[in-house]
Amino acid sequence: MMRIPNRSIQAANIFFSSGAILLLIAGLIMENWVELIPKVRKDKVTHSPWLGCCPPFWPEESLEAIRRMMMMSLNISIYLNLIIGLQFTYMISQNKCVHLLIGFLSFFTGCLLFYAIIVYHHKLNKGQYVYFVNYKTKWIVFTIYLTIALFLTCGIFSFIQCTNRCACMKFCVPHTESSSKAMTQNTIQVISLPPRSEMPRSIVHMHSDMPGKEGSISKPHLQSRRVTWAL
Repeated sequence: MMRIPNRSIQAANIFFSSGAILLLIAGLIMENWVELIPKVRKDKVTHSPWLGCCPPFWPEESLEAIRRMMMMSLNISIYLNLIIGLQFTYMISQNKCVHLLIGFLSFFTGCLLFYAIIVYHHKLNKGQYVYFVNYKTKWIVFTIYLTIALFLTCGIFSFIQCTNRCACMKFCVPHTESSSKAMTQNTIQVISLPPRSEMPRSIVHMHSDMPGKEGSISKPHLQSRRVTWAL
């Protein structure tokens, strides 16, 4: 099973979340997201979803809700980047709950931004030919889609990191431990002993110390036995 190193995933998450924050700040600073051409006068008016207020010729009240969603996504992304940085520096634990929290916040921020930009485009299409003649989007609008992609990628990497940790806890065994276990299993063999044979008969040799009559008298007392086993 292929396992991506956790440090590489955390470094990629820091890079993606930091890039998303920079893109959001750039979108906040630049106000020319779209150019509105009103009906009465042909002067172009720039507008941005970060403003919240609408031009006098476009009485749209729901733009404030879009601005709040954009600001909420920026705040969540800052906290998300902080959590990922603390995790990368081992200041918080590397458990499964932290990975799930980072993945959830990343997906939530990306979905919130996507919903806000979809609502903004819907309001532009709704106001077209009613309050203004036409509108033209600028290049800065496409940075919000790149920001959404960065947040979704960060969430996917967090879930991959969580999956790696779960798989490592359940199935993965360190190389040294697995090799030692394999060596132990290979070296341990059951050696069966042969059945015990019957005891050999003993050969008893009788020796007498003194020949003749005296030897026969003291034979019971001075008799010695030498036992040899026939192998």
